[in-house]
Amino acid sequence: LEQEVRLHDYKRYAAKAFARANTIDKVVIDSPKARLGIVTTGKAYLDVRQALEYLNIGEKEAAEIGLRVYKVGMSWPLDSVGLIKFADGLEEILVIEEKRPLLEDQVKAQLYDLPESRRPRVIGKFDENNHRVLCTAGVLSPGEVARLMAARIKMFRDEPSIEQRIAYLDAKEGAIRASAPVAVRLPYFCSG
Repeated sequence: LEQEVRLHDYKRYAAKAFARANTIDKVVIDSPKARLGIVTTGKAYLDVRQALEYLNIGEKEAAEIGLRVYKVGMSWPLDSVGLIKFADGLEEILVIEEKRPLLEDQVKAQLYDLPESRRPRVIGKFDENNHRVLCTAGVLSPGEVARLMAARIKMFRDEPSIEQRIAYLDAKEGAIRASAPVAVRLPYFCSG
């Protein structure tokens, strides 16, 4: 019982304070008029960066679109002070993470008590219409992330160049699927 009290009443808050003091979670892309935010961590962060490259979105393009990206370095417990500062002024937050929604659940819980005028919509494994947009099994691919990001960006700003990049990605992936395998390995018994 003493260990449980120590964990929930002291250690969690100390971990959050440590993360805040050492800027473990940080805004890596910002826009002066940000409307759409992306929260991500771990390998999913690399997928987001690759997806941005696929979509030809650099710092300048992100500023024009109104895109802000938050890289979480410590996924549990999530620092609420940094998150609320990141969310300020956003209309929507897209949480991109692999497997179960650990970050998404924390983001929703920490933004829940904000006044409705300051609380952004949070999209993660499901969108606002309860349609699945990210899988909870397996791994995410940068192409899958790029398609989701393009769909969410389109809600805020029509970018024909992004649509062209998605069409290019679809064509490349279709060509890869249509190509014959280079080598076929037949199963064979090996005694060791």
